[in-house]
Amino acid sequence: MSEQFGQIYDQYVGKIYRFIVLKVESQEVAEDLCSEVFTRCLGEFQKESKDPVENVQAFLYQIARYTIADYYREKAGMKVVPIEEAHTLLEEESSILEESMVNAEIEEVRKALGRLRDEYQNFIIWRYLDELSTQEIAQITGKTEGSVRIGIHRALGALKAQLPSPSDVPV
Repeated sequence: MSEQFGQIYDQYVGKIYRFIVLKVESQEVAEDLCSEVFTRCLGEFQKESKDPVENVQAFLYQIARYTIADYYREKAGMKVVPIEEAHTLLEEESSILEESMVNAEIEEVRKALGRLRDEYQNFIIWRYLDELSTQEIAQITGKTEGSVRIGIHRALGALKAQLPSPSDVPV
C-alpha cells in the first residue's frame, strides 16, 4: 500500500501543488494544503470499507477543491485571491530585463485569474497548466464533456477580458 501511495504522490504532487498555489495567498499555505490533500487521500485509501478509487487524479483534485474550500471557510469566508509572488521559469542565463518582463506578465495573468469565478479558474488551471483533457476535467467536475468545453471557452473569454489589451501596455 505504501509503495503504491508513494507512486501516486510522486506522479501527482506537482499538479496538485500548482493547482493549490494559484488559489491561495502564499507558497507556505499551498504547501500545507497540499500536504493535507495527500494526508486525506492516504486516509481514504486506508479505509477498509472504501470502494477502490477508479480515477486517482479526479479523486485528488476533488480532495484539493474541498481542502481549499475548507481553508477559506476557516478564514471567515474570504474569497480566493491570487498569491502575491510570481514564480519565474526562466533559465539562469536570462537577462534581468527579460526576467522582470516575464514576472510582470505572470503577475498580470495571476491577478486576472484571481478575479475570475472559481469554476473558471479551475477550468483554466486544469486545461492549460495541468494539461488535462476535457474528459478528465468532466470526471473531476461531474459535468459532461460538452459543458466542460463550453466552460473552458467562457473561462478564456473572461480571462481575456480581465487582461489589459496590448494598446494599454506601456512600451
